[in-house]
Amino acid sequence: MPMRLHLQITLISAATLLAACIGNKSNSGGAPPPPTLNTMTVTVDTGPTAATGQINHAYVTVKVCAPGSTTQCANIDHVRLDTGSYGLRLVGSVLAAAKVTLTPEKDAQGQAIEECVGFIGGQTWGPVALADVSMAGEVAAKVPVQIMDDAATGAPPPAACGAAGNLINAVSGFGANGLLGVGVFIEDCGSQCVNAATPLNWYYGCTAAGVCTAENVALANQVTNPVAMFAADNNGVIVSMPNLINANGDVSVTGTLTFGIATQADNAPPVAGLTVLGADTQTGYFNAKYSSTTYTSGALPAMLDSGTDSYHFDDPNIPACSTGLLVFVGGYYCPVTAPQTATVVNTGVGVNNGTSTITFAMADPSITFTPGAAAFIDLAGGHGSLLFLYGMPYFYGKKIYIGIEQRVSGSYTGPYYAH
Repeated sequence: MPMRLHLQITLISAATLLAACIGNKSNSGGAPPPPTLNTMTVTVDTGPTAATGQINHAYVTVKVCAPGSTTQCANIDHVRLDTGSYGLRLVGSVLAAAKVTLTPEKDAQGQAIEECVGFIGGQTWGPVALADVSMAGEVAAKVPVQIMDDAATGAPPPAACGAAGNLINAVSGFGANGLLGVGVFIEDCGSQCVNAATPLNWYYGCTAAGVCTAENVALANQVTNPVAMFAADNNGVIVSMPNLINANGDVSVTGTLTFGIATQADNAPPVAGLTVLGADTQTGYFNAKYSSTTYTSGALPAMLDSGTDSYHFDDPNIPACSTGLLVFVGGYYCPVTAPQTATVVNTGVGVNNGTSTITFAMADPSITFTPGAAAFIDLAGGHGSLLFLYGMPYFYGKKIYIGIEQRVSGSYTGPYYAH
């Protein structure tokens, strides 16, 4: 779903410290400290009350506090888990209902820093603010997050924000109370939002009168992947999901999000059998070949993206669904003969240049999927797409590793995807 889009969002993040190592400090005596609780539940269901009917949306609950506060806190449920984006985004009205107030960051001129981010379905707009973020036993202090301004309480979005689609700030439009981006980058924009000769239409300085001008923003002020700010277990995540029980769709599915890779006993990669696909350090993508189309990391990209609800790619030979809720821009595919199989060959970028051949099936959702179900494994779509995205259906029945850029995890250094 969300990602650093090629051309519009081709960015390089600045160098960061290597991941902290568990047990690298001497212990003066006694038993070693217990390991950090680093796992939390991932649930695929039909969505929050204000946006029921979602499919293939994986949700987590995130605790958010005003910086330094132990009372102005809230557990925000139904935050969508996204391995294809970077940073935490929360719907403003959800925070307001939970009585959590986050103060927007200011630039050097004292203007509020606001952000416009493009996703497949549209754009989010709203201020950047600091929050203390807790998940499982992990805590990241003063994390820059985006507040999605669904109530229009701040500056209105500039004309450049929304030009490629609609604003999707509200729970109903976004299908979630927020978005947790745990992909391969640390910041959501990187150095090209720091020193561009002409600032990108991404970060803005907004006056009290609501006039917003695109501007460069330091890395420390950009929306940041909270995992990268943990004291430990900060080199990546593991998404583990079970197989579906019903081929026509399950009402709900429960899996696990584990923080850290090769930092504790519970997140050690297998000794053998792991395919590691290095990601391009500028775009976060790897290479793939489907049919006659080659998706390369610098042009037509491929990635493992839990924030996309289907296998997402262009194939003009597969008809799109033509009726009901399955019709939208790009469309889901309704194969004439179902299930229809597809095969993709993936190749990693750089030193982690593993290869894998993936074969998956595509069903006709208009006639085979169980009404009211939330999890479907054979869903595909994407007419006209320039991307090949292994969406949520690919995650069922697998353990997926996401390695953060320049962080070491055992024998591997991010950015990478592994399965």
